[in-house]
Amino acid sequence: MEAVGQNKMRTTSDDGIEVGLVNKVLSQSFVDGPGNRAVVFLQGCNFNCLYCHNPYMINLCNHCGECVAQCPQNALTLKSGCVTWNSDACVECDRCIEICPHNSSPQVRTMSPKDLWEDIEPIATFLSGVTMSGGEACQQTPFVREFFSEVRDKSNLNTLIQTNGDLLLEEIEMLLPVTDWFMVDLKAFNSTAHQQLTGRTNHRVLETIRFLARHKKLFQVRQVIVPGFNNSESQATEMAEHLMAIDPNITLTFLRFRPHGARGEAKTWKAPSDEIMDRLVEAAKKTGLQHVNRSI
Repeated sequence: MEAVGQNKMRTTSDDGIEVGLVNKVLSQSFVDGPGNRAVVFLQGCNFNCLYCHNPYMINLCNHCGECVAQCPQNALTLKSGCVTWNSDACVECDRCIEICPHNSSPQVRTMSPKDLWEDIEPIATFLSGVTMSGGEACQQTPFVREFFSEVRDKSNLNTLIQTNGDLLLEEIEMLLPVTDWFMVDLKAFNSTAHQQLTGRTNHRVLETIRFLARHKKLFQVRQVIVPGFNNSESQATEMAEHLMAIDPNITLTFLRFRPHGARGEAKTWKAPSDEIMDRLVEAAKKTGLQHVNRSI
């Protein structure tokens, strides 16, 4: 395994095949792109969002072994300095995740693009497409590219990547030929709020949005509304004006923060009210942006 930046990796098998670190595969979703979709969650993220709902997907397992003795089903073993997970023995009690000092998960499979497609192929006739998520899917760009190539070779399913947008343009260019759409999560338009929420700036994210819109690959811009960080009408207006200047047909969706699944202090934060969500939608619409909506 070759580490490439924070939580970014490139993994190849002994025979040189790209493989990925897959946390889980959701066989049905109607909220991660158009139609009914399989969603693949990859391990590892370059953001450390305060409100992350999948915090155990942020870091890669460092194989400290702390979880092995704690597993009540003996589904974990430490072999040659690496924690190995037996999915057949696992009952998904998540004890390993609860006690992990590294905020990670050992419940990860190393899969080739062919392996992953074989997981999805039996349900392909019931699907509209496949979405890559995480974590941050683009931390494993070569694997995503090879898997989407497999999807296109073996089916008529469309392909979508859900991303935080903090990418190099050359990474996006690598994915364009095999990816129908990208869904970009813009955590906050205000750069200070974005830094506070994620630990990183948003200049690459905004550049990614412009680039994808120019190439007609931007399916949607989404933003989780977190009270105290990005829930003001002025921020919604500024963001919508920015998107309007790029393309008035960009779809903007506001998602309601919920404390379920969050960690630390975020567990105590309250979800924004319907009134706040409606005000943000109206503020964005007043800029002339054509497609603005919100989650329930």
